[in-house]
Formats: sequence, C-alpha cells, structure tokens
Amino acid sequence: MTEEYFFGFLDRPKRSKKPRTVGITGVLDPISPIVLERFGEYIDIVKLLDPTLWAPKKVMEQAIALYKKYDILIHIGGVPQEIARVEEKMDQFLAEAKRLGIDIVEYETHVLRPNLDQMREDVEKLKEYGFKVVAEVGSKWWWKDETRISRDVINIDKTIKYFEIYLEAGCDKVIWEGLIVQNLIGKRLDNREGQKALLEVAETIGPENIIFEMWGPGLTKLEPFRLISWLIYQFGPEVNVANIWSEGVPLLESLRRGTLYEMDHPYIRWLKEGKPTANWWKMEPPPYDVGLERG
Repeated sequence: MTEEYFFGFLDRPKRSKKPRTVGITGVLDPISPIVLERFGEYIDIVKLLDPTLWAPKKVMEQAIALYKKYDILIHIGGVPQEIARVEEKMDQFLAEAKRLGIDIVEYETHVLRPNLDQMREDVEKLKEYGFKVVAEVGSKWWWKDETRISRDVINIDKTIKYFEIYLEAGCDKVIWEGLIVQNLIGKRLDNREGQKALLEVAETIGPENIIFEMWGPGLTKLEPFRLISWLIYQFGPEVNVANIWSEGVPLLESLRRGTLYEMDHPYIRWLKEGKPTANWWKMEPPPYDVGLERG
C-alpha cells in the first residue's frame, strides 16, 4: 500500500500498520470494490455473516481471494460452526473452512451452552486447525442475557466473568455485543451509569482484548459516530471496532485521526490550542447531553 496521501506534507495523526493486534477495524461482507481499492489498508477483518453465505460457493471463493489480496483476515460468523457442532460435523466444517481460507472462527455459544471444560476443548481444536478464535459476550435480547439486568444496565461481575472465561479458554479476542455497547454509552452519550460500567469492565479485562461491536445500518447516522468517538476518547485511536459497513470505513478512519466533526474535530482543536494534552483524543468533547429534556 502506498504511504503517500493528498497533502502528505501536513503533520497528520499516525496509525499502526498491518498486521494489527489493536486498532482493529472489522467490516461486514460484502465490501465494495472501490472501498477495497481506496481504503483496504484500513480494513483488518471482514466478517462473513450467515446471510452472505447463501451466495454461490464460487462467488464467495472469489470474494475471499480478493480480500486476501488486501491482507484482510476472513472471519466466519458463529452460526455455521454451531450447526456443525449440533450435527457432529466439526471436522468436516473445519477442514472446509481451512480450504476456503478462513482465518478467524467465531465460537458461538448463544444456543449451545458448553461448560468451561468443553469450551476449552472446542477452542483448542479450532487452534489445532490453525484458526484464530473469537467469542462474544452478551445477547441482543436482554431478558435472555445473563450479563444484563435490564436493557441499559449490566451485571458487571457476570460480564467480567464471561470475558475471563472466553479468554481463559484460549480465545484471541472477545467481542462485546453491539446492542449492549450502544445502550451502555447511550445514543446521545447520556447513560452515565452505563458508561461507568463499561469502563470498569474494560479496565478489568483490558480494552486491547475487547472488540466493541457497533449496531445499526452502518455509519450513515449521527449516533454511531458519537459512540465510536466516545470509545476513542476513552481508549484512544487504537480501540478495536467491528460491524462496520463498507461505506463507513473511511469515516471511521477519520474518527481515528480526530479530523471528523465528531467529537468536534479534536485533533484540529488540539493543534490550535498548542497541544495542551499528551494525546489529542483527550480533548474535551462537546456537551451532547445539553437539551436532553427537550427530546
């Protein structure tokens, strides 16, 4: 990938290079060709969700080969793997996933509920095949979620416990369900107690071990920008973010560089004010909760 950008003579924020272990950007398949050509260097992982797998095998093989050209890791969602476990076809599934060029297998536990010993055994088997392994904490429906007390309130101890279980079992990273992340931060950054809970979990687990999912139709509305900006304000530009739609990749990269309007162009304000903080992303954000009483 080229290192020369428009206005490359300007002093602009730097980013880590591939292969990244932090600052991961996970994007949902399909990724448009123009996004790959222009911004492929910023995409670390592409996730093949179950709906995309209904495409013909040849089409998916071609897509995987194209992603590989841009050094993008292929992540297969947990649904096929969980079906394979139910049907006792794991060896067949893993052999085919390896042949197809899958790099990351999501260890799904939403329906099957393995104990820790079984989980260790399953993750070890995935690793023996050479896969990286991720798992997910939380569920979209709070009443079925052991980590949540209500839609916007988590049980901190249970949440930490599940993260620790997956990491102890050998998972490389653990995804935090996007609806939980969204509700804890608040669409208008207004859930103060939820934010404190999220920060407590992240401090205990280590943000580098967490992939924060986003929820919604991509970066086409204001709310996802705010959520990601808040994560960057707390954890820095190298926070791990996933579930980004294709068109959101360059916008996310601008957020990581502090040059987008969320949170009010922090990098530019940082330069203008004489670099008053050690890190540009720690510039004070706007008061988004002002006027909430008016809806």
